[in-house]
Amino acid sequence: MPPNDTCLYITFSNAKEVYTPGSVIEGIAHVILAEPTKRSRWVSISLTFASPCTKKKCILCGRIYEGGSTVYFQLIWNILTTSYNIFYCSSSRSESYSESYSAKVIYADDKVVAWSSADGAMEVFPPGSYQYPFTFKLPQDLPPSFEASYGYIRYMVKIELDRPWYRINKRDNKVFTVVPEFDLNTISQAILPAKELKVKKLGIILFRHGEVTVECEIARGGFVPGEMIVVSTRVINDSSKDIVKAQLKLIEVSNYVAYSISKTLEPSSPFIDKASGDNRQRQRRKLATGEQEIHIAKRSKGNVELYLQVPSTVPSFECPIIRVEYFVEVKFESTGSLNSNIDASIPIVIGTIPVRSNASPDGASLPSTSGPCAPEMDSPPPYTEGDGVQPPSYKESVNGVDGTTVDKDSIEASIDSIKFLVL
Repeated sequence: MPPNDTCLYITFSNAKEVYTPGSVIEGIAHVILAEPTKRSRWVSISLTFASPCTKKKCILCGRIYEGGSTVYFQLIWNILTTSYNIFYCSSSRSESYSESYSAKVIYADDKVVAWSSADGAMEVFPPGSYQYPFTFKLPQDLPPSFEASYGYIRYMVKIELDRPWYRINKRDNKVFTVVPEFDLNTISQAILPAKELKVKKLGIILFRHGEVTVECEIARGGFVPGEMIVVSTRVINDSSKDIVKAQLKLIEVSNYVAYSISKTLEPSSPFIDKASGDNRQRQRRKLATGEQEIHIAKRSKGNVELYLQVPSTVPSFECPIIRVEYFVEVKFESTGSLNSNIDASIPIVIGTIPVRSNASPDGASLPSTSGPCAPEMDSPPPYTEGDGVQPPSYKESVNGVDGTTVDKDSIEASIDSIKFLVL
């Protein structure tokens, strides 16, 4: 350690740094002083949870809001609503008009003072190595850690050393992962088969090639990372073109809502699909894809089975201002040149506890659950029973395809990794 340096860092008793809502976080805040810190008043440790909406250049932008020790997340949207020209005699200029949308959910407020001077007096903090054990209990209703380009949910423990007014306080933080338990056996949609029927006329007006019917079925609608999705399809090709390729994708769809007049919502509030005075954003992200060559001749029928392994990703979840859903998309390509493909989309549920073979549907509703996003996969990896899923690193979660970039630099240096567990 270089001379005249002050070092702060945090360690957790849980080496995996993965927690479920309601669990207790235990750790140690370390303070190493190479020289005395004069006129110091306190050392504080706080639990922080932030989730802003972020996008540069006025499309979607935001920042982390940290109201003291308040644990919360907040979405701030600046939407470019209008562009217009203003003319001054023979010259002109373009101006942009922006409008802000915001929403906030407060989950908890937790902070401890690890050390303080007597009666608030400013004392000399002698050099040396200090350790301050801490304990925080997480609320029961927390949403999962989540990363996307329009917003993210991050949890961290922060330490701050008070210093004289002419010196900036010393700070550090440590991020951890929250993964709520999501038992697919309690969700009827996860237990029952999922089906989709699509009929389409190939070609364009005056150059029709005929009709193609695709029937898709998945044995159940719920999966956990590492499991294989098997889509059974029956294709009735009544067109004049051969069908030569089948493609399968796993798509994550995240939805965001905020309001022109900022609102603070209760954690128990539902995600509102439609409301006055709000603004919404929607993001599609491809998590995995696979394709295979097939041949279903014109005026014939055929059956095709497609396989795709679920990568490490967040479970389906819903909170007052963010909703994450998943869809399996099937696409068949023909030898035609215009309007020659047919596709179908099947909604599925991603959880953390897999469906038991003897599970029966009970009609339960979808709870709030989830974890961090996975990088895109070009093809499904081989799968055998009991395979573990390698978690993405925190940098992969942040930077991944179209990942969050705003506020990244100030946080990633203190983060080792972010992990997702199948319970």
